[in-house]
Amino acid sequence: MIADAKQRAAAIDVTQSCIVQAPAGSGKTELLIQRLLALLAEVDRPQQILAITFTRKAAGEMRHRLLEALTTAQNEPCPDLPHEAKTWDLASRALNKQGADLLRNPAQLSIQTIDSFNASLVRKMPWLSRFGALPELADDAETLYLQAAEQLLKRLDSAGVGSEQLRLLLGHLDNQVGYLQKMLVDMLKRRDQWLRYLLRNGDDPRATLEAGLERLVVDQLSGLQSVFPLSLTDDLLFCGRFAAANRDDEVLAPLVELEQLPRIELTELCCWQAIASLLLTTEGKLRKTVNVNTGFPAGAANSAAKKQMTDLLKALSGESAFVERLAQIRHLPGDGYRESQWQILQSLVELLPLLVAELWLVFRRQGKSDYAAIALQAKEALGAADNPTELLLRTDSDLQHILVDEFQDTSWLQYELLTVLTSGWQAGDGRSLFLVGDPMQSIYRFREAEVGLFLRTFTGQLGVEGPRLQPLQLSCNFRSQQGIVNWVNQTFAQIFPPQVDIATGAVPLAVATAVKPQLNGSACVLHPFNGRDDQAEAEQVVQLVKQAQLERPGKSVAILVRGRNHLQSILPLLRQHKISYQAQDIDLLGARPAALDVLNLCRSILQRADRLAWLSVLRAPWCGLSLSDLYALVVDAPKTTLPRLLADEQRIATLSTAGRLAVGRIWPLLQRAMARRGRLPLRELIEGVWLALGGPVCYDAEGVADAQLVFGLIESLEQGGELTDLALLEKGINNLFAAADSDIDETLQVMTIHKAKGLQFDTVILPGLGKS
Repeated sequence: MIADAKQRAAAIDVTQSCIVQAPAGSGKTELLIQRLLALLAEVDRPQQILAITFTRKAAGEMRHRLLEALTTAQNEPCPDLPHEAKTWDLASRALNKQGADLLRNPAQLSIQTIDSFNASLVRKMPWLSRFGALPELADDAETLYLQAAEQLLKRLDSAGVGSEQLRLLLGHLDNQVGYLQKMLVDMLKRRDQWLRYLLRNGDDPRATLEAGLERLVVDQLSGLQSVFPLSLTDDLLFCGRFAAANRDDEVLAPLVELEQLPRIELTELCCWQAIASLLLTTEGKLRKTVNVNTGFPAGAANSAAKKQMTDLLKALSGESAFVERLAQIRHLPGDGYRESQWQILQSLVELLPLLVAELWLVFRRQGKSDYAAIALQAKEALGAADNPTELLLRTDSDLQHILVDEFQDTSWLQYELLTVLTSGWQAGDGRSLFLVGDPMQSIYRFREAEVGLFLRTFTGQLGVEGPRLQPLQLSCNFRSQQGIVNWVNQTFAQIFPPQVDIATGAVPLAVATAVKPQLNGSACVLHPFNGRDDQAEAEQVVQLVKQAQLERPGKSVAILVRGRNHLQSILPLLRQHKISYQAQDIDLLGARPAALDVLNLCRSILQRADRLAWLSVLRAPWCGLSLSDLYALVVDAPKTTLPRLLADEQRIATLSTAGRLAVGRIWPLLQRAMARRGRLPLRELIEGVWLALGGPVCYDAEGVADAQLVFGLIESLEQGGELTDLALLEKGINNLFAAADSDIDETLQVMTIHKAKGLQFDTVILPGLGKS
């Protein structure tokens, strides 16, 4: 029997709604499949079940695993392993209920990403959602955000709405227009977080924001009080009064007449911060000694008080949770906004709705949208629990069961959408909600995921009116051997916070139980260095790779790093030792020669005066002019464009024989390309001249693949055979990654830790752990 067998059985009981915390390696995907199969054996139609994931890859894997289970149950006998037999039995029941048509038409299965589900809602109610036909979704909408910010900034030139607020903000930012534009773009990326607050009718923005600050302070103070060592109260109050009386300091002044612990209120924050100043150093560490500077002068008359303070500090040295929370409250905001602060913030509050309006105009002109807009309109299309739209009523009648994977990565907007979908569900009405995730694996906060939503929901309910949820916690780890599981349990217990904090998203460690036995040798080995030595680390990594491949041939090895710059010494050394590897999203396209050559070719065709681009084209492998020939071409002509110099036969005659032949071959091709500019789609023009120049034979397969990525980027950015802004092309290249070489053996994988989420390897190497 496995340790969490009861929890797993409860998780596939389709009569119950539940939320499952499933740590890494706990078999979460198989549990989801089993729940889906159990539901298919109960519902009349597969469409009554909705399974939501957050990535296309996860949705594809879920669909594949489900169909695989159904196919196995149809064609093969029941397996011997208990968990496989359970899946086989559930799949058999699902086939008996739904019939073989389920396998012939798997499109009946509604397994979608949250974005595709939102899009389907908008598609059903185009009028309510204010979209007409569904617009094209921009994977990288930053160019659209930039256009909206530029349109808003144009209001500076008028006396209309928003001009005064813009002037005030620019004055606050020392007239740095570029910086203000960047801030506006960043706000647009996160508008699903703040827009709902700004558009509330009748709300006083200042009162709302200051109330939020007060709630933050009260929550933090409540957490501090919960870990306060009450037995030390009298000593603390005495030492506080003594120090405040002997030190002329505004910070300690609230302690002068303090007779009891401060209350948990915003007005008492200054007292708590005075206690923090008394006990902690400026770095937030507990004081080790006290002296006249801390309010305890030397002398026999003060020795008793000084000893009492020293004893207090010794007693607090064992109260790490209290010291940590005390350090945090030193930085909490005080009593709301000063007038000067509010004036700036009010300008922003008044400008942001105008900024969103400008973005809508950009979306309409371009026929494009972003995922946040689709999500916002999907929520609008559903309405609210107390004011449902026809779409919500129809969806509610069709939808019986919802499953959500990776629930720890849910944003507020997605959470609200789910709350509206399940509002009014009652216990015993035959409908169920199944949420599964792991708050310890919440790594997408930069994408507005809020792990606190998982922690809040794990207390037993989704929203205010949602279904009651049975909280279940899995503990078995089927992936790693016992040695690794034990090491993680012991090591991370020192790192994770001791208790849940919903406001900050603090997640305690969930201790795991290993299912696989311990292997011989050390499970986890640390290779420390005395100080930073990237080259020595790289050599150690290469040695570990060789050792793993020798001792366990054919087994997978992964080098995982926090940031790509941690690989600067490792990758060259792997190549030097002729160790092949496959890199996932590691090499930026902007650092690859073939991509840069195509970029310069495009710049030269579009910008005749771009000297650097033209020189790069002449230096590229399809022409290969020597440096001496390049110098002879441009010498004494600093202000003449390269096309004019290339058309000068006398100047061309000064080049070497090889140089004259190369220019004679490529110059007519470039001339023809410039003449056809605007007559052809830009991708067709640039790719055509690249082919004519002999681009494909100048690079290996990786280089040709890189060039194709750039052509695709040009196609996505062009408008009417032109680029509105060349900088967007350069930015796009610097944000794209070169494709991994599919011909290379996948035994050794190199990727970031974020990219490795959900994958598994036989040996894992983590370099750069000493870096900040």
